[in-house]
Amino acid sequence: MPDRIEGQTVRVTTKRFGGSPLRDFYSVAEPDPRKAETIIGRAIGMTPDVLVEAVGSLSAAEIRALGLKPGQFAHHS
Repeated sequence: MPDRIEGQTVRVTTKRFGGSPLRDFYSVAEPDPRKAETIIGRAIGMTPDVLVEAVGSLSAAEIRALGLKPGQFAHHS
Protein backbone atom coordinates (compact mmCIF):
# COMPACT_ATOMS: atom_id res chain seq x y z
CA MET A 1 0.00 0.00 0.00
CA PRO A 2 1.52 3.36 -0.99
CA ASP A 3 2.32 5.94 1.66
CA ARG A 4 -0.25 8.71 2.10
CA ILE A 5 0.41 12.11 0.58
CA GLU A 6 1.39 14.39 3.45
CA GLY A 7 3.09 17.25 1.66
CA GLN A 8 3.85 19.15 -1.51
CA THR A 9 6.86 20.31 -3.45
CA VAL A 10 6.35 23.99 -4.22
CA ARG A 11 8.28 25.87 -6.91
CA VAL A 12 8.77 29.63 -6.63
CA THR A 13 9.67 31.39 -9.87
CA THR A 14 10.84 35.00 -9.66
CA LYS A 15 10.93 36.97 -12.89
CA ARG A 16 14.03 39.10 -13.32
CA PHE A 17 14.30 42.10 -15.58
CA GLY A 18 16.67 41.24 -18.43
CA GLY A 19 17.62 37.83 -17.08
CA SER A 20 16.50 34.27 -16.65
CA PRO A 21 13.92 33.62 -13.95
CA LEU A 22 15.13 32.38 -10.57
CA ARG A 23 13.61 29.15 -9.29
CA ASP A 24 13.53 27.93 -5.70
CA PHE A 25 11.95 24.77 -4.36
CA TYR A 26 10.33 24.08 -1.01
CA SER A 27 9.05 20.92 0.66
CA VAL A 28 5.88 21.75 2.59
CA ALA A 29 4.22 19.53 5.20
CA GLU A 30 0.72 20.27 3.89
CA PRO A 31 -1.16 17.76 1.72
CA ASP A 32 -3.43 20.31 0.02
CA PRO A 33 -1.59 21.93 -2.93
CA ARG A 34 -3.37 25.31 -2.63
CA LYS A 35 -2.71 25.54 1.11
CA ALA A 36 0.95 24.62 0.55
CA GLU A 37 1.21 27.44 -2.01
CA THR A 38 -0.35 29.85 0.48
CA ILE A 39 2.09 28.84 3.22
CA ILE A 40 5.07 29.56 0.98
CA GLY A 41 3.55 32.70 -0.53
CA ARG A 42 3.05 34.21 2.92
CA ALA A 43 6.51 33.15 4.09
CA ILE A 44 8.33 34.75 1.16
CA GLY A 45 6.15 37.84 0.86
CA MET A 46 4.40 37.47 -2.50
CA THR A 47 4.95 40.17 -5.09
CA PRO A 48 3.57 40.46 -8.66
CA ASP A 49 6.85 39.15 -10.13
CA VAL A 50 6.66 35.87 -8.18
CA LEU A 51 4.80 32.71 -9.21
CA VAL A 52 4.20 30.08 -6.50
CA GLU A 53 2.96 26.68 -7.66
CA ALA A 54 2.70 23.19 -6.20
CA VAL A 55 4.50 20.86 -8.61
CA GLY A 56 4.49 17.48 -6.88
CA SER A 57 3.37 15.49 -3.86
CA LEU A 58 5.45 14.19 -1.00
CA SER A 59 4.73 11.02 0.94
CA ALA A 60 4.50 10.79 4.71
CA ALA A 61 7.89 9.02 4.70
CA GLU A 62 9.48 11.92 2.79
CA ILE A 63 8.02 14.49 5.19
CA ARG A 64 9.25 12.45 8.18
CA ALA A 65 12.74 12.18 6.63
CA LEU A 66 12.84 15.98 6.40
CA GLY A 67 11.78 16.27 10.04
CA LEU A 68 8.82 18.53 9.18
CA LYS A 69 5.73 18.97 11.31
CA PRO A 70 2.35 19.99 9.81
CA GLY A 71 2.57 23.46 8.27
CA GLN A 72 6.37 23.58 8.31
CA PHE A 73 8.56 23.78 5.21
CA ALA A 74 12.16 23.39 4.09
CA HIS A 75 13.92 25.36 1.35
CA HIS A 76 15.98 23.44 -1.21
CA SER A 77 18.49 25.32 -3.33
